Amino acid sequence: MIHIRPENDLWDSLLRVAKPGRYVGGEFGIVSHKNEDDAKTLFIALSFPDLYEIGMSNHAVKILYSLLNSLPHVVCERVFAPAPDFEEELRTKNMPLYSLESGRPLSRFDVICFSVGYELCATNILTILDRGHISILSKDRSLDDPVIMAGGPAVTNPLPFSLFIDYFFIGEAEGRIEALCTALREIKCSGGKRRSFIEYLAGEPNVWSKEKPDKVVKKHTWMGFSETLITSTFPVPNIKVVQDHGVTEIMRGCPNNCRFCHASIYYRPFRFKKPPVISSEIEDLILKCGYRNITLSSLSTGDYSHIDLLIRNLSERYKHAGISFALPSLRINTLSLSLLEDISSVRKSGLTFAVETPDSSWQSGLNKDVSMEKTIALLLEAQKRGWRAAKFYFMIGLPVYEHDESDAIIEFLKVIKFKTNMALTINISTFIPKPHTPFQWAPQLGEEEALKRIYHIKRSLPGKKFKVTYHSPFASFIEGIISRGSYEVGSLIIDAYKKGARLDAWDEYIRKDIWREVLNESNPDIINDSLRARKDDEKLPWEGIHLGVSHTYLRKEWEKSVKKELTEICSSSCCDQCGACNKTIKVEDFDTKNEIINLDTHSPFVTSETLHKRILYSFKKSGKAAFLSHLNCMLIFERTFLRAGYLLRFTKGFNPKPILEFASPLSLGLGSHDEIVSCEIDNFDSVENVIQKINRQLPPGFEVTRAKVLPPYIEGTKKTSLAGQFWGSDFFLESEHNIEKIIHIFSQINNVCDEENEFHEFTPVLDSFFMLGKGICIRWKQIEKKGFNIQHFIRKLTGQMFYEQGITITRLNSLAKGKENQPEHYFDVM
Repeated sequence: MIHIRPENDLWDSLLRVAKPGRYVGGEFGIVSHKNEDDAKTLFIALSFPDLYEIGMSNHAVKILYSLLNSLPHVVCERVFAPAPDFEEELRTKNMPLYSLESGRPLSRFDVICFSVGYELCATNILTILDRGHISILSKDRSLDDPVIMAGGPAVTNPLPFSLFIDYFFIGEAEGRIEALCTALREIKCSGGKRRSFIEYLAGEPNVWSKEKPDKVVKKHTWMGFSETLITSTFPVPNIKVVQDHGVTEIMRGCPNNCRFCHASIYYRPFRFKKPPVISSEIEDLILKCGYRNITLSSLSTGDYSHIDLLIRNLSERYKHAGISFALPSLRINTLSLSLLEDISSVRKSGLTFAVETPDSSWQSGLNKDVSMEKTIALLLEAQKRGWRAAKFYFMIGLPVYEHDESDAIIEFLKVIKFKTNMALTINISTFIPKPHTPFQWAPQLGEEEALKRIYHIKRSLPGKKFKVTYHSPFASFIEGIISRGSYEVGSLIIDAYKKGARLDAWDEYIRKDIWREVLNESNPDIINDSLRARKDDEKLPWEGIHLGVSHTYLRKEWEKSVKKELTEICSSSCCDQCGACNKTIKVEDFDTKNEIINLDTHSPFVTSETLHKRILYSFKKSGKAAFLSHLNCMLIFERTFLRAGYLLRFTKGFNPKPILEFASPLSLGLGSHDEIVSCEIDNFDSVENVIQKINRQLPPGFEVTRAKVLPPYIEGTKKTSLAGQFWGSDFFLESEHNIEKIIHIFSQINNVCDEENEFHEFTPVLDSFFMLGKGICIRWKQIEKKGFNIQHFIRKLTGQMFYEQGITITRLNSLAKGKENQPEHYFDVM
């Protein structure tokens, strides 16, 4: 089998697209399976069907990757949706989409698993299949094609996806997917292929397919959450991703029973994770992955038992390491300023309030309580402690409103502004009545009416005092069609994909014109069905999926919403049984205080001023690493030092940054034998240890070659930056077929610089050159013109970029200004 090496096979393509680091893999922590027997190994491609920076932020993918790769003779590798520019490159070269670990073509996997977090991923799934050279329709796939599976919250109504997904796993994968994959591997070892896999999966109690549409499938709930350590066996991204931090899930599910919330139903019953497990996971994220920002994640983090004590403990343990902790999804009723101060001791986070609706009776209809009085009191106290801004989330079109809610939202915000004078950001989204919730019978607001209300709010809140943003009502409309639709919606998704719809969750990519065209050509009943209220006795498309909560309970909650009645929060002593709990599945809400008190608070690092050193080091950058930007490299080294046990010194201020200085960062696509960097370490031991420890923790393609201790800065003297001392570089230019062209180019450079053209005012940039094998070595002097570099010069002289001519460029040496401004190596000058 031919595996794709993107850094070679797609070298020029990668340099034509945005963020090529998305497509090369090569991250630290990547799982390698070099010696597996193809005939006896189950190969699984795992995907969150969106761009790399979204997929690599998804916690479910991280869990599944670690879990599946821990199984014997199971290989799990990642694949994400290509952006349109890279998709076009693959199509032009007839190159299949491939896994990031080994470059294995997607069609050569046994199973492709999609973790679907939101419905607007639908066309992305088709992109991945199509670019992977797999038939997008299930009925057209051959016996040699992989089985396509999907799971996650967005496929609890699987009907709209069923034309292109073979099977759907309903519920939490842990505790069940292991046995399922082991069985599939045994089938493969006995000679079974796609048909045999399908026959086995059809009998699984937690798996649904359109082949058995009347089968009632029950959600799988994992009761090992509280005590199971999620290992950090997951690649650390080489590029900045959307949620660029380490995540530990401290609670699964939510006790609050908000009636619009699908996730609280999907993850019922809620379960705490034990504090020692949380502490171990955080230690792994910091010491094994190098994350400096840690999120303690859940649907309602403030409801975790003694969360303030836990944060105080963690902050004490890592206070000398510059580690910050974030708590998303805090409710007003569980938020205290002391807690905010604890999590903002390193980096001051924003104040965010998910109000949803401003009126107290409407809030009762949602089973929520966010009083204006408490909100104002909290903001006023926050102001005294340095906070100057807050963000509010609202939904329009909720079924608890007796009338247009926009005026009530406007009045609420004007009062908040008058009382606090804080800078306010408001985000407005259109309510979508999701399946399996008490509001599943409710209607959805149409796009036109939603925009009318949003624009009214924007016009009524002056831009100098309020910043109003909103989620596209059209995107919400499409999401509603998919989440509430039946089988025929699958045809709409396929038609939209074939016409060019991609990445529909992204404002910059969604093609509203294509979706409107497809909807105009479709049956009008499809649109009406997505917006209309459902009858009490109506059979709903998703009734074949049972998430544990009974139909009777949902109806009762819907009726209580109309009456604006509250329901008590879930607990282990709950009297209002919803159906999610039984003898083996139950709430886990134990008291965590004693376990938190007994956690280790001693720092894992030893620091002192005597151990503080400023060092200079040089590193190589080749292969996949050549496709990573300067900012990517800074992030990689920041995390690498932490993984190696070294604490970098940080800048002061609101958002501290590591003190890392690069002499002259290279452009994308260029390799290097000598990148020069300086940094400050607070727990330095020796130059030899720094080199060895850092190299053990660097991703492939990077290597520190030497280092030295620099003298400390002397107070009162002028600091000279590495960039200020940069003279130029020695480069090696190589080409398999165009060596004569390279020689011709650089033999003309000095003449060109002397001519009356845009280069005539520059001093000669070519100091010298000589041939070496199939290339030339040149000494290139830096000149005072932004963007004027060796690639720029080649393009100006030839009309083409260097990669379009098959020319590779590698920096051999970075040179500093020495005596009499002559070039010398940094290690000789510094």
